[in-house]
Amino acid sequence: MPFRAPWLRSAVFGGTLLLAGGCGAPFGAGCTAVGAVDGVSTTVAADSVRGVAALELEVCREGRCTKADVALSAGTESVDQGCDDDGICAASASPDGTLVGFAPLDLSAGEVEIRATATGRDGQTRVLAPVRATAEVVRPNGPQCPGEAHQLALTLDSEGLSTR
Repeated sequence: MPFRAPWLRSAVFGGTLLLAGGCGAPFGAGCTAVGAVDGVSTTVAADSVRGVAALELEVCREGRCTKADVALSAGTESVDQGCDDDGICAASASPDGTLVGFAPLDLSAGEVEIRATATGRDGQTRVLAPVRATAEVVRPNGPQCPGEAHQLALTLDSEGLSTR
């Protein structure tokens, strides 16, 4: 009759559970429910804000185009408020004179052409020169987690529309 230590069965079972539980994700990493949305973020530079009350984008790929309005709001910058003796740091948001917005648009991998029409405060519209760009894949939780989206970032300034 072979010798069997009573703790051996528990140790083997516990080790198996520990290994199985750790598979699939790096130690300490987890995925949250945070996701991302396909679309285009736009910043209207401070030097161009006076001429823009509304902005419409049109994204075209392979002969198919989709339009969306950019919901513009005041842009901000973070202002460092310093850290206390415990290492707790703070910041505040301060208006920076820009306008920022996001237009949810169905983007995919590959190059697209973006056309924009700016409407001024006086109601006049201005068609901007188109730009070509390739959307980047963003993963808010990191590459090991789901929730990816395709996004582009644009700037509208006195020179026109450009990618960031």
